[in-house]
Amino acid sequence: MEKKIEQRVCLKFCVSSGITATESLKMLQKCFGESTLSRTQVFEWHKAFSEGREVVENLPHASRPFTSVNDDNMEKVKEIVLENRRVGIREIAEALNISYGSTQHILVNVLGMKRIAARLVPKDMNFLQKARRVEVAKE
Repeated sequence: MEKKIEQRVCLKFCVSSGITATESLKMLQKCFGESTLSRTQVFEWHKAFSEGREVVENLPHASRPFTSVNDDNMEKVKEIVLENRRVGIREIAEALNISYGSTQHILVNVLGMKRIAARLVPKDMNFLQKARRVEVAKE
């Protein structure tokens, strides 16, 4: 990662010196060898710096939001599991019309459950135990 930032700094200097993108690429290849940025990246960064960009680090960008892992679906999954602990992930996914992966994410990461001997059981404490613990702590 540091090599990339070094190269961007060099590119920024080349742009401020009036060196073309092609010449800048040749200079970077001579200096950095195999670890040089790709031609496309050099040209994109050269264009960005010539348009006035000052920052050499990548700008933060938002990841794709979860669409099916929402509070509504989490509650529905929780209700289905409480009704029948032997229900499968695929059955839950089909019932709620969400993907297998989203259902698995809700069960494992949100509700903290895993499958043992064909039953969904809590890993450590399930959501009911956690809720009870919060109630006791508030008292």
